[in-house]
Amino acid sequence: MSEEISLEDFKEALKEIRVINARRGFISHLTAYIIVNAFLLFINLWINPHYLWFPYPLVGWGIGIVFHYLAIRPSAIIEEAEKEIAYIEYHAKKRKKSMKQ
Repeated sequence: MSEEISLEDFKEALKEIRVINARRGFISHLTAYIIVNAFLLFINLWINPHYLWFPYPLVGWGIGIVFHYLAIRPSAIIEEAEKEIAYIEYHAKKRKKSMKQ
């Protein structure tokens, strides 16, 4: 037998899931960054150790990592989820109102 939950419980769970998924996305991005840049360092040192070019992609991609990290702050994720919830509620009320007419 399924147990009913309140709309408020659903909204809170949605916000929590969005934060968890954002963190997972960041961890995946960071993992790829570390693996790829370690490989680029290896290639650089193996092929041409006299000219170090690996810092360029390291820094460039690192800037992207920093912005990704700043974008996954729980407050920012929750704020976006609340905007989406408000948007959905607005359209649901509008739809309900138009169906009554």
